[in-house]
Amino acid sequence: MTLLPILLALVLSAAAAPEDDLHQAAAAELPVQARQEAFDRLVALGTTDLGLVTRVATTEAEDTRRRWVAIRVLGHVGGDGAEGTVVSLLADPQPAIRAAAVGALGETGKRAHTARIVALLEDPAVIVRAEAATALGKIGDPAAVAALSRAIDARASYHRDASLWVRRHYVLALGSIGHKDAVPALLRALDDEDPGVAEAAIPAFERIGGFSMGEGRTPEQQREAWRRWGQAQVQ
Repeated sequence: MTLLPILLALVLSAAAAPEDDLHQAAAAELPVQARQEAFDRLVALGTTDLGLVTRVATTEAEDTRRRWVAIRVLGHVGGDGAEGTVVSLLADPQPAIRAAAVGALGETGKRAHTARIVALLEDPAVIVRAEAATALGKIGDPAAVAALSRAIDARASYHRDASLWVRRHYVLALGSIGHKDAVPALLRALDDEDPGVAEAAIPAFERIGGFSMGEGRTPEQQREAWRRWGQAQVQ
């Protein structure tokens, strides 16, 4: 075998590897560790070559799971090129793709994206609104507190007067941001009829206060202790 065919075989093998990693990272049937390892390799590749993930992320005919992985890779890579592609996908017709895009912006940790993520709190799809809340929690910009507080009680957060699961995400995001401006909304959440919302208020208060009220207290006593603490903050 001459040198040229050997070199060609090596080049083709190297070129196929990223495609294999994309397939592996998107394969729901594989163990989490295997998918994460493939994802990490794609992120490493993206720091020098965004070609594959950008093409997959922006191709509507592509498999949705592969697009989702590619978009999240772009969020981890960051930089103007990757983030520009992600921003363009916030208006994608598929809710899953919009959710992936807003989640990817959250991975950048950049407050420059806060306003466009806040806008997604009013997306028609609940999964997009939930991912937007999580992204805002990761970024930690106090500028998002008012919008998240409003979203908890917004009409779109209910269906036929029943509380939607996304409301819990708003409360947890407020806790992740950790700013005392969230205290009034968390005081309301403590007494919410939705158990998930009320329970989420406790860790949110803990993040803001920097301590726990749980030791030696029943759940009701713990809620009352946080209620008193919260009321003292807004007086």
